[in-house]
Amino acid sequence: MAFPVRLALRHILASKTRNGLTVLAITIAVFLLCFLLAVVKGIDAGVRSASATRLVTQSAVSLFVSLPMSYQPKIDAVDGVVLSSEFRWFGGYYQDPSNFFPQFAVNQNRFLEMYEKDIEIIEGPDGITGPGARAAVQKALNSDRRAAIIGVGLKDEEKYSFKVGDTVPIVPAIYQRADGGSWEFIIVGIFRPLKERIPDKVMYFRSDYLNTSIESGEAIGEIAAGVYYINIDSGDIGDVVASTIDDEFLNGPQRTQTITEAAFASFFVSAIGNLPLFLGTIGGAVLFSIFFSVVNAMLIAGRQRLKESGILQALGFTPLTSTFLLIFEGLMVALIGGALGLSLAVGTEGLVQDLFGANIRNYKIDSNLMLLALATSSALGITAGLSAGIPFLGYRPTEALRSMG
Repeated sequence: MAFPVRLALRHILASKTRNGLTVLAITIAVFLLCFLLAVVKGIDAGVRSASATRLVTQSAVSLFVSLPMSYQPKIDAVDGVVLSSEFRWFGGYYQDPSNFFPQFAVNQNRFLEMYEKDIEIIEGPDGITGPGARAAVQKALNSDRRAAIIGVGLKDEEKYSFKVGDTVPIVPAIYQRADGGSWEFIIVGIFRPLKERIPDKVMYFRSDYLNTSIESGEAIGEIAAGVYYINIDSGDIGDVVASTIDDEFLNGPQRTQTITEAAFASFFVSAIGNLPLFLGTIGGAVLFSIFFSVVNAMLIAGRQRLKESGILQALGFTPLTSTFLLIFEGLMVALIGGALGLSLAVGTEGLVQDLFGANIRNYKIDSNLMLLALATSSALGITAGLSAGIPFLGYRPTEALRSMG
């Protein structure tokens, strides 16, 4: 068996241009497959990790229409509601527009309690870690209206490298300051997300810092909530609580739509259509076209092996040997291309995360995706090799030799 294997390897090296182009095609196909599936899995993971006991109340007109701050006590009074907090998109950037990460204004007295099971405080003021960090961060949030907490990604990434105690200037895109300057936030805590839907490059700060600045004329904007996040007693009563809240504000001043956190997460995907289906269709089309390219390349290789097949059979090898050689050749070419495509996908993982940021929060080339990519490459190579090699089983030595003139 060693001789046929060496012969197959020589064939791969002999047809450098054809096999090189085939490897390139498979590399691109596997990279796109990994990229598209990672995007779909990331989107799906964010939706699946949504809390079953959390609702989101937004304007029934549009997500971009604000809600009055007076709605919060009325929401809290609804049976089944445990806690609620306003969330307000801030939309600034750090030093340069390319250094963008999400910032949200929240109720500092409620946020940490609401997200007790969703985020882990890993560092507080004065380097406090462990069980006491959450209480220390809560105290620091209450003591300075500029206080903010950040995800661990803003600490680990080199271009930010924020630390507890840092004063971070954020250039506003929406809420301009009257003096034309930046907003200043003091980092009092760093957290690690425990759920996939929560990004690790995000800042949460006190909503009253924003509101009082607008009220005093230090900043320009509207005092309002973007949405309200609501913790409820049980997921079983979600529909009842949602209906009660929406009925409360049926006559305004702003009608509301209350949905589950999972439905809210799905909204951003559905806003641009059925993205998973769209991406899956693209991936399937790419694989379909590459498959026929690889099969065509192997069929060409098969026609070039007819005389060789006759010689091998004359030397005592069975017709199956020639078929095996083509299968082995197809498999090797496909695996080389698959490995290169997978390496490209893994190597660009950080770049894709930086480029898309919070838009694809859970983009990751995990072990399951790696195995799928290699399995797909193997299946592609074996199928292409079989397509070219099966006809050899019907050739006799004299027919194979005569076919080449």
